[in-house]
Amino acid sequence: MKNIINKIKAFLADEQGAETVEWVMIAAVLAGIITVVFWGTLQGALNDAIKAIGGQMANPTGGTGA
Repeated sequence: MKNIINKIKAFLADEQGAETVEWVMIAAVLAGIITVVFWGTLQGALNDAIKAIGGQMANPTGGTGA
């Protein structure tokens, strides 16, 4: 039990973990900004991709015919 407590204390004292969290937050903010800026383009591309997949599912070509 003491071993677990010591590991938790060491983890909480480790500043490298805090730095990792900061980088993750920066990446998340950048991803959010990129999504907002390019939303129209992304939305159109996603709609086109979904329509293409739906079209292939409705009218499959080739394959084994199983």
